[in-house]
Amino acid sequence: MASLLCPSSIAKPGAKLFGIQNASGHVEFLDEPITVDKTFVETARQGRAPEERFRFASNCIKTGCGHWTGEATGCGLVGKIVDGMNRNAEATLVTCPIRDRCRWYHQQGATACASCDEVVRNVRVAAVLA
Repeated sequence: MASLLCPSSIAKPGAKLFGIQNASGHVEFLDEPITVDKTFVETARQGRAPEERFRFASNCIKTGCGHWTGEATGCGLVGKIVDGMNRNAEATLVTCPIRDRCRWYHQQGATACASCDEVVRNVRVAAVLA
């Protein structure tokens, strides 16, 4: 099986763009993910941080990530999102171009998908906390 993807990756060459935030603040998912290149990333970095406007996925780096809580538990971020948003999974999931390889879906199933369209990264918080 191919590596699972982190659906909360940063904008970097090779990342897969799979969603765009709309005017209401929700993420609209693309039909197919688009692998971004250096030119896209440089252009997207002009203005508001691209992670606050787009959703990117990259291979889950497990122990290389601060959200990794171990092989038995996996990504701790998805648990926080599921608990914090407290949403029930819809009977019919919105089409998602990365679901088959999504780390969050593999851990939490449809419950992870219930809030996914409202998740965007706030890179400024990470910079302040560092």
